[in-house]
Amino acid sequence: MSSRVDILARLDRLGIAYEHYTHPPVASAADRFPMDAVYGAQVCKNLLVSPRNESAFFLLMLPWDKSADLKKLRDAVGTGRLQFAPQGRLAELLEQQQGCVGVCGVIHDRDHRIKVVFDLSLREKTRIAMHPGVNTETIVLSFSDLEQYIRSCGTEILFFDF
Repeated sequence: MSSRVDILARLDRLGIAYEHYTHPPVASAADRFPMDAVYGAQVCKNLLVSPRNESAFFLLMLPWDKSADLKKLRDAVGTGRLQFAPQGRLAELLEQQQGCVGVCGVIHDRDHRIKVVFDLSLREKTRIAMHPGVNTETIVLSFSDLEQYIRSCGTEILFFDF
């Protein structure tokens, strides 16, 4: 199965309501705006980071226009210096590639090596937009449903004020 099929099947199995849209490829979160692919939802960016020794992986989800303070996060989670994880890890851990990364990909992290780190502000959002493993589609769901999905994958969730 593809990442997209796995993600949508789990959402359906959990009874999570979501909207599903198709659109031209979106390479970055900011690219959604000119093509009107926002769908009245919070647009986010997703970043996979790890210390150099890859002893831990953190999948960050934060509003598209917010910066990730990796030094502050490093101090909070008690790891070494954080950096973007190598591209090969996106495919290995999430079955996704750069430009298609979304937190729903944790369904493929069978060894639970990734912790999802949500920006605190997302808790207040009723609609979150994200790729379901491909950058030509968007799903929109509530933050509480997204949190339920992530937990159903056995993934630890952290909240952080970026």
